[in-house]
Amino acid sequence: MSDQDKSRGTDAPQPADTTGGDAAGRRSKKRQPDLNSVYSINADGSRNFLQVADVRGRWTVRKYIIYYFLIAIYLAAPWITIGGHPMVLVDIPQRSAYLMGATFTNQDFHLFFFVLIGGGIGLFVATSLFGRVWCGFACPQTVFMEGVYRPIERLLEGDRATRMKRNKQGGADAIWRKTVKHAVFLFLSWNFAIAFMCYFIPTRTMAGIIPFFEGNTTALIWSLFWTGLLYFDYSWFREQTCLIICPYGRLQSTLVDYDTIIIGYDQKRGEPRSHGVDSGGDCIDCRRCVDVCPTGIDIRNGLQMECIGCTNCIDACDEIMDKIGKPRGLVRFDSSRGFETGMSRLLRPRFFLYGAIIAVLVTLFVMRATSRESFQVTVMRSQGLPFSIENGVIRNLYTLHLQNKTDTERVYRLGASPGTLAGHAGVEYIIPQDRIALPALADRQLTVFVSMPMTSYTESQEFAFTVTDSTGGITQDILVRFRGP
Repeated sequence: MSDQDKSRGTDAPQPADTTGGDAAGRRSKKRQPDLNSVYSINADGSRNFLQVADVRGRWTVRKYIIYYFLIAIYLAAPWITIGGHPMVLVDIPQRSAYLMGATFTNQDFHLFFFVLIGGGIGLFVATSLFGRVWCGFACPQTVFMEGVYRPIERLLEGDRATRMKRNKQGGADAIWRKTVKHAVFLFLSWNFAIAFMCYFIPTRTMAGIIPFFEGNTTALIWSLFWTGLLYFDYSWFREQTCLIICPYGRLQSTLVDYDTIIIGYDQKRGEPRSHGVDSGGDCIDCRRCVDVCPTGIDIRNGLQMECIGCTNCIDACDEIMDKIGKPRGLVRFDSSRGFETGMSRLLRPRFFLYGAIIAVLVTLFVMRATSRESFQVTVMRSQGLPFSIENGVIRNLYTLHLQNKTDTERVYRLGASPGTLAGHAGVEYIIPQDRIALPALADRQLTVFVSMPMTSYTESQEFAFTVTDSTGGITQDILVRFRGP
């Protein structure tokens, strides 16, 4: 017996006449998803744990291909090296990051502004065109839930009808299956947590300290935290993350318009529901679309905040239509305009507006990223008084902070460009080292003195410290001001 037949035999109503018989009476007594409440939360506030039925179909196959491709990238990215460095790594202690062979320091943090804003606008574009396609096909919550945890649950506890039967009956069989399931969930959560930590701790370091994290209590605590969080989310909280925590579902009302391609139900074709008799619309009210929904909605009620665009209802409905000899597409991807008029308009003004914004952001990011300097120099005046006077000599104290932003050792030459101070007699520059070798991504501070006899001083004036990268021949002049009484 198929998962569909079993589920229909347990809690879905059997097709019957539309005159209000026994089946219709049973249907009316069972709580149905509606637009005024969350189906996974009971009226008294308790949790209604959803038992999601399995589904097969063309969209399901496409989703699983995407899911496992994304999971593979997630697990492999920290282990792939480009130019001797991980493909993706955020090294917090070193205040640096590696991305696709490029090295970024904390001084380049502003570049992530373009990435975040561009990603947000890109999500707006995707939502305005195709609804919540991100949620159904690429969101980590859906990818791991539907691609890993849910299939394991079905493997160990059976299909929907079997799970519901075992949960109702209890006993040793249900207990040992749940025990094994949660043990596997905990093990997977630990591995996914370690994989996530590899984005912040080099894999060579992680390989040397796992599984017990000897000598690294901080890493142990973080591993336990992320393991617990993932286990709690995927074993118990599940769809509540999408319904309660994630704000994206609430934003879609401002992003979706009349021409957005969404998952919807063709009411003109489906209504009135025939309930299995050869009259009325194509919908036989089998509730198969409800049984396979991971958030517990009825897509026939229209577009809802809880819908994550997973396409389960499309494959489920197509399966039923094939069995009753009706055309597919009763539930399908289409726009509100398409469901009403049969015409859709994909390209709209907002698409071109969003596209122009993304193009500008990408251009700015590329320009700024390619023009990044190989080193950073900042000059800070010493704390306290801006100057000191001793034996008729005005002395200014500066601190030069030099940072190597490359992943190779560099040698720098330090000097001073007198500038306007050249016209004053007795000006003296005291630089402890004129050549400094800095390892990759290292930094160093130097204290520098500039003095001038009081008899030569007239007013506050600017001059520049000069730092030259001996390897690349790049020179930076940092303007500072000499102050006096």
